[in-house]
Parts: sequence; structure tokens; C-alpha cells
Amino acid sequence: MSRKRLTQEERKQETRKMLLESAAETFAKLGFHGASVDKIAEFAGFTKGAIYAHFKSKEELFLALLEQQMQSHVNTIHQIMDEEHSLEHFIKKMGHYFDMDREQNQAWSSLNMEFLLYAMRDESVRQKWTDMILESVEQLSDVITKMKSDEEGESNLSPEELAWTILSIENGMAIFNIIAGNNTPSNLYGKALQNILQPSSCKDIDSSSKIK
Repeated sequence: MSRKRLTQEERKQETRKMLLESAAETFAKLGFHGASVDKIAEFAGFTKGAIYAHFKSKEELFLALLEQQMQSHVNTIHQIMDEEHSLEHFIKKMGHYFDMDREQNQAWSSLNMEFLLYAMRDESVRQKWTDMILESVEQLSDVITKMKSDEEGESNLSPEELAWTILSIENGMAIFNIIAGNNTPSNLYGKALQNILQPSSCKDIDSSSKIK
């Protein structure tokens, strides 16, 4: 059976995908500053010109990976929301997912910290990252709005503010996990998420424990 010939656009997308995969491995091994365009191209089996045909710079290549990572995270949240039809189950599943992701993507968290320092000194890179964060906040706000629509009680924070808070907790805990390792409390993210999204249930639990 003959293989279907790819169109020019399909070949372009395939090459871009391979470059991104190679870049992810190279950045993970050498860090953002240690990974050069030459090394990324060598790892992928392409010329340096092939990289510049798709990305203007190493920074743009990293930002493409960052966008991919952030969108994957949001997609997972949407998937969990579709699978879990109650806020309580959603929170439990998210807590489990965060703990798993934190263990598996520690190298990526370290890269984020390294790139953060670079972005703070480059206004154009910082702005591009900001745009991606704002998009993630908007998508997460939509998820929160849908999840809380059938729940009783109101939060003092808007869905947008809740999204900012949740993303801040995720990133902060990822950083502390790199530094402090197992000293960080287990299941803290799930507990924090419950306090943020279901504050009334936390009060009920506290009250019942005091009565006993």
C-alpha cells in the first residue's frame, strides 16, 4: 500500500512538529541559554536554515513550546470538566492531575524559571508571554463559570480572579517543589482548590470536626 503524499502545507507542519519536539528535548537537556539553534537543528536532523524558516529566533521557538504546554494544560482541564460532572469530583481529579504533572514535568518547570528571568529583561518576549497568560486566564475563567453555575453559594472572587489565583498557586507550588522537594505538603493543591472553589464545603467540614 503506497503512502499518501503530503501536501506542501502538511510537510511544513510535519517539519515544524519535529523541530518543536527536538527543541523540547534540547532545552530540557541544556537549559534555555545552553541550547543553541545549531544544537536544536543537529538534534532534529535539519539545517539551521530549516529552523529559521519556521521560527525567527530561539526565543520564538521557546515561546511556541510554552504556548503548546499552556494550551495542553487548559485542554486537560476541559477534559476533566467533561468527565467529572460535579465540582467536588472535578477538584479531586484536578488535585491528582496536578501532583502527577508536577512530578513528570519538573524539567519544564525549571525551564520556565530560567526563561522568566530572560523575559523580564526583554519587553517584546515578556509581552508575548503575557498574551499567552491572558488567553489561559480567559479559558480557565470559562471553565470556572461552567463548573460553578450549578453550585450554591457565591465566591467573593470573580471567575477571572479565581483563574488568576489558581494559576498563581500552580506556578508557585511548582517553583517550591523544585526548591524544597518532598518538604512541600502532599495534596496541598487539591485542598487549596477546594478552599477557593468550594469555601462553604470547607466551613461545613471544619464545623463537623469541631462538634465531634
